[in-house]
Amino acid sequence: MPVYLVSEIPVRDFGAETLRVGDLNSDGAPDLLFVQSVYETRAISCLTATTLSGEMLWQRGVPDPKNGRIYADLPVQVYDWNGNGRNEVLYIAQARYAERDPADGWAQQRALRYEGETVMHLLDASTGNLLQSFPLPAPADDSFLFADLKGKGRRQDFVVKDRYWNMWGISGEGSVLWQWQGSTGHFPAIADVDGDGCDEVFVGFALIDHDGTVLFSHDPGDGHQDASFIVRAPDGAWRLLFGNHGLHCLDVDGSERWFHPLAEAQHVIAGRFRDDAPAHVMAIDRGQRSGTDRLPSVLYLYDLEGREIWRRVQPAGSWAVAIVPIGWRGGALEDTLVYNRGPETHAAIYDGNGDTTDIFQMRYTSSLPGVEKQYYCTRADVWGDSRDEVIFFGSGGACVYANATPLALPTHYNNTLYPGM
Repeated sequence: MPVYLVSEIPVRDFGAETLRVGDLNSDGAPDLLFVQSVYETRAISCLTATTLSGEMLWQRGVPDPKNGRIYADLPVQVYDWNGNGRNEVLYIAQARYAERDPADGWAQQRALRYEGETVMHLLDASTGNLLQSFPLPAPADDSFLFADLKGKGRRQDFVVKDRYWNMWGISGEGSVLWQWQGSTGHFPAIADVDGDGCDEVFVGFALIDHDGTVLFSHDPGDGHQDASFIVRAPDGAWRLLFGNHGLHCLDVDGSERWFHPLAEAQHVIAGRFRDDAPAHVMAIDRGQRSGTDRLPSVLYLYDLEGREIWRRVQPAGSWAVAIVPIGWRGGALEDTLVYNRGPETHAAIYDGNGDTTDIFQMRYTSSLPGVEKQYYCTRADVWGDSRDEVIFFGSGGACVYANATPLALPTHYNNTLYPGM
């Protein structure tokens, strides 16, 4: 299929490997929020809001090209937090790590002692001006996601974690509802799996109720969760998917339905990728990048019962490979965008048959000395044609691709000049 380069943003000094998409200036069109951070500490240092064409809307903090790199997710989101019909930007500012944990290496994962407060800041998305702030527990400075923990009918509470050991439920008013200690992994998943009007939180080895009650918990051993996903099966039952050194599918009571012993199942997603079933599971096994018996990265498609449908081996050097579900063609079926497939290999879209339909090139890879030409990717319908666009971003810049193939529309049936007929 032909692709169309919608936008290129060279970014100058505010390029970042963290990007959020949302309407920032309330004009009805999506905008981009570039997020820089101090690499060793994950502390957010600069936020830059632009339009899709790269016009700067506002900037908070001091941009620095060396702060465009990341090694972890960052605590920042775009959301209509107060329900006034306009988006806000929410981000967490760290407390000072006054006494580092000696177990840490070059990266500061947590501290033995903190000074000051960890603070959630709420910004006006159109100006970057501060609207509100409230304190959080000092270690709670890693990723967060919105949830309905109090049954309000709207996700106006949130769940926040430290790097790997603790998770907190926070109310919309900023109060701590509960704390859970365990193996949090990289990022939880949420859904109302028990039908009580409140969200549960799935962290890979445990399921936490909206009030902090542990519904089940398994021993993580020496591993952690690399990816989690919650999907509802055609029979109405929920399935809990997660990846670590293998791909797991659990019932909501914690029992394991099936398991595949992969090398490192880094990304796991569910969606309808083929028309022979209402849901499938897509996973990327990153393989092994070192050792005498190196394993390649492999893309897998399974049905919900864990039966393998196909696999596609990725190019050599694709250990950082990642996948994103994408509504590339419009309609009921999704495709899979696979990126970071190696330093000299472009991103690709796979359809449900395992065929490559489109190839994309990231136009702005990192120019920082000693840094791999790494970039990240997301998708959103920024072009307004009911299909997702591909958004590449990194410390060197960003670019947006659209599907240039006309949207499939077989016919207008019983056309007439009298539309009330």
